[in-house]
Amino acid sequence: MRRVFLVVAACLVMAGPALADGGVDLFGTYGEVINGEYGGGIGVRVSLGGTNLMVDFTATWYKEVNDVEVVSSSAVPDDSFQIFPLDVGIRYIFADGKKVRPYFGLGVSYMVADANRLRVDDDFGMYGMGGIRFGKQHGISFMIEGLYRWSEVTVTYGPNMDEDVTVGGFGGSAGISLVF
Repeated sequence: MRRVFLVVAACLVMAGPALADGGVDLFGTYGEVINGEYGGGIGVRVSLGGTNLMVDFTATWYKEVNDVEVVSSSAVPDDSFQIFPLDVGIRYIFADGKKVRPYFGLGVSYMVADANRLRVDDDFGMYGMGGIRFGKQHGISFMIEGLYRWSEVTVTYGPNMDEDVTVGGFGGSAGISLVF
């Protein structure tokens, strides 16, 4: 994984002149956290890039989901579970200069996960998104997007007893953007 971060850092340095513009998004989100259980949260995205192509760094926090079956073993009681995805990706924005600008993006996620009674090992995953920005191209605008995030974390629930659990799923976000 260290190599992935080194490659991303090298690409950012080489693309420096093309990444002169950027923006910040603040948003509320609601989506699948684990096993069909949904939760709300908040997030922030810092974007670097030109008019159409952006490199995104996103941190999202989903509120704790209570009474969820984290592992399929019936001997394990329901638990509280929460995730904190950290994303790095690219996004392409269409309709340069228009008041309504659709976009799509994809990237990798580092899923920080936590449960109250179980040990959860964080892991990497991926995401894909699509959305629309409304408003001025530079300055304050609004955004709404749909997202699919996938990761698999390892949950330990006893001595030599662990299970890979899929976290993430479909979700949506809406918020405000400051584009400079």
